[in-house]
Amino acid sequence: MKKILLILLAVIPLIFLYDSSLNRQKGNFRDAPSDLPNMEELKKLIPQNQDLPEPSMTKASERESMDYENLTMAPTAQQKEKMLAHNSQRAKGLRLQGLEPMEAIYRPFADYEKTGYLIVTGEFRFESKQAKMSAAQILPPDAKLIVIVNPSRTWEKDEALAAFSQVLPKERIKFAQSEQAPRAFWARDAMPVPVIGKKDGAFTVIDALYYHEFNQDKMIADMFGAKIEKHDYYFEGGNFMANDKGVCIMVNHGQHSLISDSIFLRYYGCEKMIRLPFVDGIGHVDEHVRFVSQDTVLTDIEQYKQLLEKEGLKAKLLPKPSGPYETYVNSLIIEGKAVVPVFNRATDAQALKVYEEAGLKPQGAPSSSLSNKGQGSVHCITMTYPPVPLKELSKALNLRIID
Repeated sequence: MKKILLILLAVIPLIFLYDSSLNRQKGNFRDAPSDLPNMEELKKLIPQNQDLPEPSMTKASERESMDYENLTMAPTAQQKEKMLAHNSQRAKGLRLQGLEPMEAIYRPFADYEKTGYLIVTGEFRFESKQAKMSAAQILPPDAKLIVIVNPSRTWEKDEALAAFSQVLPKERIKFAQSEQAPRAFWARDAMPVPVIGKKDGAFTVIDALYYHEFNQDKMIADMFGAKIEKHDYYFEGGNFMANDKGVCIMVNHGQHSLISDSIFLRYYGCEKMIRLPFVDGIGHVDEHVRFVSQDTVLTDIEQYKQLLEKEGLKAKLLPKPSGPYETYVNSLIIEGKAVVPVFNRATDAQALKVYEEAGLKPQGAPSSSLSNKGQGSVHCITMTYPPVPLKELSKALNLRIID
């Protein structure tokens, strides 16, 4: 009995301490900030009727459900590996076959030549609305805007029409549908590259493999009544800059370095291919070099300026903003006018002045989100084609004119 009393005397204080500890813990939870409701108040805020009607799909929820912000310009590591392996295999096969002397049958269509069409998608992701509207605004009076929209997004056409009709008459705006429209947001890379026949002046488009898998190059060919040529290499139009005399410039980087000059001569009409070393960005030449005339280029890298001058070109130096993907070079030029990306930086005015000194009429388009989040800019999201007859898009592959 004495032993039992001793045990009880030892245990009772422990029980008391444990109970006090619990009370202190409860007190800690109840001592939450006064602006938070307690559980009873929260219960009153929760609807008791669980049979509420489902809300209709909104524009925001459509975007979210379709991974609206998921696509960026640069390829993923997996895509890079796939492209490198594919182009490497193709290059080995080409070397085994040997290279036969060939003559260029096409010449490049240069950015500064007469424009007949501007193609963009109806998406305004990365706050690209102002850039696209500015691009449409500088179209010459006889040129048309073609907006590719996704038929699954019922709101997209109306949103695009409301924007573009502020700067263009509605009769100059054409809409076409494609389920793959989101994959063509970076239009410069997704769309086939236009070239001109050297003998007959016929319009042709060159199709390459594209890592974002916009597979409707035939659609563009049919749209313009153009012949289509294909080569089996991964290549993006953003890494192709050329004048109308066949002088071409690219960044010799990654899978593109495995494409021989003979491919560029045969398909793109490159009598001379200038391969620049990779410096930064995603490795596209339109990030750092662009032709503004037949013999003049703009660049924001001193090393490139020196290399291009050695190749006989006149090179003007643009300032380089501080963001990793920011560039004043990635502009759209249409017949003496330019839409230039700007970033609300002190160097914006200096960049526009360089364009003026090059003989262009520039206007700035905010590009901070487009460049830093999307990894591209104005030139990347637009594609221009020469003034050629436009066929009915209803005859094109997986695309139809809806207005």
